[in-house]
Amino acid sequence: MEKILVIYGGKSVEHDISIITALQAMRAIQNDYALLPIYVDCDGKFWTGENLQDLNIYADFEALVKNKRRVVFNFGLSSVTVKGRFKSKTIVPTCALVCMHGTNGEDGVISALLSACEIKYTCPDFASSALCMDKAIAKIVLKNSLLPVLPFVCQNQIDLKQIKKCLTFPIIVKPARCGSSIGIKKCDNLNQLKSAIEVAKKYDNKLVFEHFIQKKREFNCACIVFNNKFILSKVIEIKSKGCYGFDEKYLQQKPSSSFKVEKSIASKIKTLTKKAAQVLECEGVIRVDFLMDEQGEIYINEINTIPGSLAFYLFGSMREVCCELIEGCQTRGQKAIITKHASNALQIFAQADLNNYSKK
Repeated sequence: MEKILVIYGGKSVEHDISIITALQAMRAIQNDYALLPIYVDCDGKFWTGENLQDLNIYADFEALVKNKRRVVFNFGLSSVTVKGRFKSKTIVPTCALVCMHGTNGEDGVISALLSACEIKYTCPDFASSALCMDKAIAKIVLKNSLLPVLPFVCQNQIDLKQIKKCLTFPIIVKPARCGSSIGIKKCDNLNQLKSAIEVAKKYDNKLVFEHFIQKKREFNCACIVFNNKFILSKVIEIKSKGCYGFDEKYLQQKPSSSFKVEKSIASKIKTLTKKAAQVLECEGVIRVDFLMDEQGEIYINEINTIPGSLAFYLFGSMREVCCELIEGCQTRGQKAIITKHASNALQIFAQADLNNYSKK
């Protein structure tokens, strides 16, 4: 049976959501693969244990985890080592199913680690992940590729005059590199804007400001892509009460979603989802969030490279999504890339260095 690493948690404000995603995924595929859960705690340490699929242990991980062991990644060896008290065990996995949202996950850090270890993984690579994680840079790339995005202002050093010059109220404030709608606030006046900036700056020192569409419609569409082969999900409309934030996304018993979307709108959104994935060079599963104004103009809002619950609700089956990701990621990067170049640079340098030394 294939051995699959499931990596989740992390030093991120989306830590808890990542745990939920991983538990959903593991429950869906536990009969299909041999799973090694790897939990990244809030300090960034990698662990495994006997009862990591029990949701209740995460209330007090140190006290409730059984047979806790450190996990070490072996650079260039396509393996991880589980440190035992008396004996360690090295495992060569088929691939890693990455369920880490936000910082150190969606920003490409985990992709870079796995690439350096030569372990296949299910999310976009470092460059694509970092690009998508930064809302401002992603919008610039999409806009330059003639894809529709709302007008925005991005600032590290806040200049209220510039914001008011470029945008009209209501304005929405977002941390540039944060997910799950954390730190996002709609502002109707200058005082609210100042307050929202202080909140958002707690999560990121780089902020994005956009005009808030009052009578907007919101849509989601997901896509699984490897080697330029695309599987597009259905399109759903999000029915929110205003600014669709963290509480409404994750802390309500009933999701705020409607699955009835006009065919013409769904078709356009699917086309834009595929184009966004191509432009941003995404692989794995991504979810693209869209906005539509009163005139029917559709805009790409955000791209999520490791979406919550891996966006299975857009496809219909968590098991099918995970199996597609595990199978697909094993085909990525199969084309041979030259990494060595024969040259006599070292000999020339050694001779030059020797000559300079002898002159001294």
